[in-house]
Amino acid sequence: MFIIDILSGYILPVIYESMVSLVIVLMFLFVFRIKDSNMRILFFFVPLIKPFFVIAEKVDLDPANFPNREIITGIRFPDPNSMINLGSSRAPFYEVISTDMNYLYLLVTVSVVLLILLVRWIILAMFYRHLAYEEKVSHHDVPDIYNIIYDYTSRIKTKIPDVSLTHRNIRSPFIVGILRCTMVISPRLIECLSIEEKETVIHHELSHIKRNDNLTGWFALILRDLLFFNPFAYMAFFLIKNEQEKDCDKLMLRYSGKSAKEIARNILNAILKIKSTAAKTGQYPDPGGIANNFTGSAPLYFFNFKILRNRINLILSTDPSRIYSRPFPRIIMVMFFIILLVLQVVMVIRFDNLIIFLR
Repeated sequence: MFIIDILSGYILPVIYESMVSLVIVLMFLFVFRIKDSNMRILFFFVPLIKPFFVIAEKVDLDPANFPNREIITGIRFPDPNSMINLGSSRAPFYEVISTDMNYLYLLVTVSVVLLILLVRWIILAMFYRHLAYEEKVSHHDVPDIYNIIYDYTSRIKTKIPDVSLTHRNIRSPFIVGILRCTMVISPRLIECLSIEEKETVIHHELSHIKRNDNLTGWFALILRDLLFFNPFAYMAFFLIKNEQEKDCDKLMLRYSGKSAKEIARNILNAILKIKSTAAKTGQYPDPGGIANNFTGSAPLYFFNFKILRNRINLILSTDPSRIYSRPFPRIIMVMFFIILLVLQVVMVIRFDNLIIFLR
């Protein structure tokens, strides 16, 4: 019965809350035609953050508190008193643990899961750090790469990253680090790309630095991993990463001095070359980069092709002068974000004495 209480009181409500939040966010973005990627990313964080209100909140599932109906729906705000115990009537935590072994089992299970996730994050951070120092190169070693970096960073007013060459089975270049950034790139990729394609690839990665995407990406990754049982958390994470890629393309369109057709052509050629030179079976995963979501397994090629087609169409149809929205509409959208983050769509389902409180 304890397991059923955990499932009905926390696991299912978390999944339900993410699902409802994601649907509402997608409808909101579609109806109001929000194109600003920063605002879209903010809203896609709702399905990742909102479930933690559910986890923190304790809801009374006593059947006597609900009408004799099988399904009840409504809208509510979280109760702060159920998140933070302001009174002294409740027994101390250690007494609850000592009197009910189920809570001890739950505590051990949660602790083990958090430990596994912590080890995963540390290993991932060490993997990226190792790539960042695998083969540091200077301007003297790769002058063409650094010349492109110097030129574009002066235009977008961002910090100049280091450059590290990797000889692993990673073909798509990417940025490592938050405070001190390093561009990791494969020598094979440098050899196979034309100068225009190199510029586009490097401009795209430098745009990630301008946007602080690594910081946002790590935050989204941690939230997604904490909600590892929630499929809608993975969807929200994918949408955030996709918006980051699209906005980097917009930054290139605004600052690179290249036309939309040139950028689109260079991206297509670079992705095709990255895909053709990528090893079929690699020891290490591809962390992303300009070919993000397009170097996956065969069953995903059709889906990835549609993403790439939409990405190219977006580049060709974007007006560089209207990439970002004005301050006042952004303030209004932030207010809507807070409302969507807090407001809960509630559904109570009764099965005899079992109540599933979805909120």
